Amino acid sequence: MVKLNIEPVRGMRDVIPPESKFVEILIRRFEDVARKYGYEPVIPPIIERFELFALKSGPEIRRSMYVFKDKAGREVCLRPEFTASIARIYLKHFLPKPKPIKLYYVGPAFRYEEPQLGRYREFIQVGVENIGDHSVYSDIELLLILRDYYRSIGLSGYTVRIGNVGVMRGLFTRWGIQEDVQDVILHLIDKRRIDDVQEILKRYADAELDVISYLMGVRTTDPDELEQVARKFSKYGDVMNEVARLSKLLKVTRAMGINTVADLGFARGLAYYTGFIFEVTVPSLNVSIGGGGRYDTLIKLYGGPQTPATGFSLGVERTYLALKASDSLPEVGERRVMLISLIDDYTYVDRVSEVLRSQGLAVNTRFTTLSKLGDALGVASRMMYDYVAIIGDKEFRSAKVTIKDLRKREQRTYSIKELGEGESIWI
Repeated sequence: MVKLNIEPVRGMRDVIPPESKFVEILIRRFEDVARKYGYEPVIPPIIERFELFALKSGPEIRRSMYVFKDKAGREVCLRPEFTASIARIYLKHFLPKPKPIKLYYVGPAFRYEEPQLGRYREFIQVGVENIGDHSVYSDIELLLILRDYYRSIGLSGYTVRIGNVGVMRGLFTRWGIQEDVQDVILHLIDKRRIDDVQEILKRYADAELDVISYLMGVRTTDPDELEQVARKFSKYGDVMNEVARLSKLLKVTRAMGINTVADLGFARGLAYYTGFIFEVTVPSLNVSIGGGGRYDTLIKLYGGPQTPATGFSLGVERTYLALKASDSLPEVGERRVMLISLIDDYTYVDRVSEVLRSQGLAVNTRFTTLSKLGDALGVASRMMYDYVAIIGDKEFRSAKVTIKDLRKREQRTYSIKELGEGESIWI
């Protein structure tokens, strides 16, 4: 007999109760918030063409993708993130429809990275994409969705770091730096490899290293400080308009109760961002639990018209870890009943089960004998069930059920009608 290795592949994992229950709740509440903001669900395929992500995902993601050839010889990959897939879906299905197009998604993504706490090779993301809206409100709305979602799951103490890569990109373009080199520089800034950034900039005669150094040191919660920066470098004209836009966003979001901090030296690993960007951090983890931003050129890169777009993704496992670390996991909210039947009349047992489930209870049915009833009750107690419903000969003959409330340590016998109408029983 071959002994099977039952460990998951490295970087993958089994998500089992109780964590799987919390993951389900986190996803469901995100979907509820997204729908309330007018977003509709899409389900992209897990396998996409490699070129979809290779065009503009950035060097880090390209290196960490699961890439292979399918049986027809096509080069494909497991999606490392969702935005590129949503852009493709937009071009195929939504291009002629009125803008903006507001979509949300839930699903696994894959990156071949070194596993560590909060970083797995398969992970669940939830997110939204708003395609076709250039207004600053579409940036703000992302953070409002975040605010409402975190309120719904009880997450507090988080910080939203905001920036605008349009500032750096605008300066680089003025200095004659090609877009692919800009992507590399922004990747280095994201990794805080400042010496490497300076070495590249030294190759360009017009580049002003002192300006970049100054901007990378600007981190503030004061919108007026950003306005001062815009005035200080007013000679760059439109480039500094992005700083003013960030100032407005900072002022509005802080007034809306969001703990935003502006950082002009902030960049993200994905190369398709063109303007506003952000990431969410919590004190208990050394990785971000979510992030996003504006990508106004991605649709055009894929062959469509120039189309503004913005969006974000959140790591569900990282959100769970953040809640767990702060002892703030949401209530599962599921009341559970172990239905123990000492008779084998399956029709009657099903009738009782239907009534219990109609009251919003999760019912686990077990058949046993009177001599082993105590064992079954012990299992229900150890597994922390809320109630036990018992059907014996006496209950069957009188069309009743005995309910034990394991929390209150109370017991009473009810008719089926009383079970269906007596909501107070389950309080």
